[in-house]
Amino acid sequence: MGLLLQRLLIVLNDEDYNSTPYYIAMTMLNNFYLINELTISELAKLCNVSKSTISKFIREIGFEDYTDFRVAAPFIENRYKNELNYNTNVMGYMSEKGLEGYFEAIIGDIKDYWHDIDMDKIDELAKDLVDYKIVASFGLMYSESAAIDFQTKLAYNKKFIITKLSDVKQDEFIENAGEDTLIIIFTNSGNYIKKYQITEGNLEKSVFDRTRAKVVVITSNKEMEQDPRVDLCVLFKHTSKMQTHPIMFQIISDLIVHRYRLYSKGREKL
Repeated sequence: MGLLLQRLLIVLNDEDYNSTPYYIAMTMLNNFYLINELTISELAKLCNVSKSTISKFIREIGFEDYTDFRVAAPFIENRYKNELNYNTNVMGYMSEKGLEGYFEAIIGDIKDYWHDIDMDKIDELAKDLVDYKIVASFGLMYSESAAIDFQTKLAYNKKFIITKLSDVKQDEFIENAGEDTLIIIFTNSGNYIKKYQITEGNLEKSVFDRTRAKVVVITSNKEMEQDPRVDLCVLFKHTSKMQTHPIMFQIISDLIVHRYRLYSKGREKL
């Protein structure tokens, strides 16, 4: 999914149905294939607003100017040639292996994790959740869904953490976080730490070089264990080429919350 498409969807989720930003975002989404061909005047006319309103909207969703915005506009399936792209990977795997192969891949990854799970790391993270007062959890796209799910599960257990849909606001939080902050990143590939995954050119990311927070990564990329920007790495593996991380993230977060409940209850008794 491209950067502009993701940011417009976030506007739909965050803004009131009758608001101007919602209307602009929905109009742009409904005419997404045309945006790259339109001048700012033409786009303003299409959205029935002024050019200054379009300029303000573009800046508010994280683009420097109209040129920057329009570069992100063309929709190209698997634009960044990512082999983990949903259509290429999951839909392609189902087309090749059928439903039986799809379910076998999921079951295989769950069984593999069950046998190889490192509970010491799960416990370290659960104890950190007890000790840290400021906790945030982030990801992009499916991984951000895992962060939201994790936030909800912890809230059921009286632990309230932060997450943000906007990639711009995620970066701002990470860069400004202090030593009193725990940041948990859901990233199947590990690339969230290293680069901007949904921008043109996959530019290198530097916010983790500057943050003072403790950084925990939940990933299938074993190389993250050696990354100096990562303080704790919770690993899982894939037994096939199909990426099952949206499902694995749910299982891992259940384990973390379960252990958090245990340690938080122990702290309450002290």
